[in-house]
Amino acid sequence: MHALLIEMICPQHGLERFRIKVRRKFNMPKKAIMPKFRSRPKRELSCLLVGREVTSFEVEKFIAEYFQRNGTWDRIILIKTI
Repeated sequence: MHALLIEMICPQHGLERFRIKVRRKFNMPKKAIMPKFRSRPKRELSCLLVGREVTSFEVEKFIAEYFQRNGTWDRIILIKTI
């Protein structure tokens, strides 16, 4: 797993697609998932840092919970691992 492809409905543009990179780190706890955010132009999720023993199912579950907390889960069409 290298990235997650996300398709969502955008009120301004219609359909929006973007990727969230998934980077496996060996110097962090085995089951940890840490989001990394962009600072500019606005605060967005750009990358997920994951431990050695994190599965793709756990990453997708984390992303789903993240979008539910932000209130954008109802606009998500597809979450696919690439």
